[in-house]
Amino acid sequence: MKYFYLIAFASTTLFFCTLSVKTYADPVTPLTFNFSVLPIHLSGGFLQVNSTYKFVGVANGTSAVVTIVSTTGGATVEMLDDNDLTKPEAFSPRIYVPAFSDGMVEFKIEYFSGNSNNPKVLASLSATAMDIDGTTSVRYERDALNMGTGSVLSYQSNTLEISVAQTGNEFLATNIAGVEYPGVDTTAKQVMFTLSNTNISSFTYKVGVNNLSNTGDSRQKGIYFKGFNYSTLAVKYANFSASIYNNGVQLNWVTEYESQNDYFEVQRSFDGTNFNTIGLVLDAESTVNNYTNYRFKDNASILAQKDVIYYRLKQIDKNGSFTYSTTIAVRLKAKEGVKIQTWPNPFTQKIVIGFTATNAVQAVVKLINANGQVVLTQQSQANKGYNNLVITNVSQLTAGTYIAQIIVNNEVIGSQKIIKQ
Repeated sequence: MKYFYLIAFASTTLFFCTLSVKTYADPVTPLTFNFSVLPIHLSGGFLQVNSTYKFVGVANGTSAVVTIVSTTGGATVEMLDDNDLTKPEAFSPRIYVPAFSDGMVEFKIEYFSGNSNNPKVLASLSATAMDIDGTTSVRYERDALNMGTGSVLSYQSNTLEISVAQTGNEFLATNIAGVEYPGVDTTAKQVMFTLSNTNISSFTYKVGVNNLSNTGDSRQKGIYFKGFNYSTLAVKYANFSASIYNNGVQLNWVTEYESQNDYFEVQRSFDGTNFNTIGLVLDAESTVNNYTNYRFKDNASILAQKDVIYYRLKQIDKNGSFTYSTTIAVRLKAKEGVKIQTWPNPFTQKIVIGFTATNAVQAVVKLINANGQVVLTQQSQANKGYNNLVITNVSQLTAGTYIAQIIVNNEVIGSQKIIKQ
């Protein structure tokens, strides 16, 4: 839990060039530095500006010196490094900010060889500012990191919890959602960011809070010396399929998770490499049991001249960022020697799909309902020559229209509309 206490106070009178964004954070480098050792007070007034503290042995052959550089807005340092309420290996200062004040404390962290006064240049360093949270209309935390020229920023870009701005070499993350998270760790990926650089021996770390309440606020902060990959999972697809339908291609996709999704661009290619946007899908067809269904029909006359068409989705977030779906292929004209037949049609208890394969292949049969949901998938080994693939577990399907597909090597080689009685 966050450690804080309140002090009564009389009331008188928040894109950068080196952005590197990846969804959900997972560590990509092992922990290098550990600040769990007790610091030694070297100079200056205790917990005052210009005081210095040494952490011996934060890594093999490496010590660190922390200096309290400056304070603003009446902010003060209550504890230099609190190992009880945060990850012990993190550097975890606790600060106090008076009522109605936007205060910050700046720390400088320098690395030295062994226990000497000789600066140590690090081949690489990553620092992750954690738990930059807040409380609506009461407090909004702010953290900043500065590692000099060439720094690389990583954070969960689709979050609406924090905003990150760059001024010179400093990256400042400000809480904008006002949501409180328990603990000071890396479980709340949406309220943290990472800065990384190479060949450096020092950096600065600022911590603060815009305190809008009429009482003083004590906040526990922390930076964790580990790099992270932030993967922006704006949309999780349950299915993306295409089928030949009434002289065109019917695209259906289903999402089981969306975060700040705005709309989709449908993109088409005739060579699998060069894609063009052919339409926008702004609204879903339906939502059933948290699955959201979308549909798009490609009726372009040029399709009649092509053998294979490739499709993908470009998903656009409300903040302008985007991701691509997987690419699917649809064969409009059967390959030489490949013929697709489906019977009985209508069906009740089973379906037989017959086709001729030029080589032994793994064939995947999919049944897709009118909402674009894949209701059945079966993988079978097909031999060279003619094959009958029997699908028996279809009696439980509801009556209606379905699309039966055969997919070989990730390519839809045949589709047919079938009816369940």
